[in-house]
Amino acid sequence: MADLVVRSRLNTAGPGRAARVRPEAPVLVTVYPVLDYFSVCPRCGYTAEASTTVRTFADGTADSETHISCGMPCGRQETR
Repeated sequence: MADLVVRSRLNTAGPGRAARVRPEAPVLVTVYPVLDYFSVCPRCGYTAEASTTVRTFADGTADSETHISCGMPCGRQETR
């Protein structure tokens, strides 16, 4: 499975424009599936799924958060 990489358009310069870097906007956002997450939804008991989103900023710092959701019927979601 390939990683999903989304580049922020807030920090890129277009034709004829100078680059304006906003320090609060990430320059790179990467989403990784958590393949070893084995849990069930506490609401319906169906298998849960997880992914981790890593945001990298222009100054080199990064933060991450894990998104957990029910794989099927109830649609429950949680962020850690």
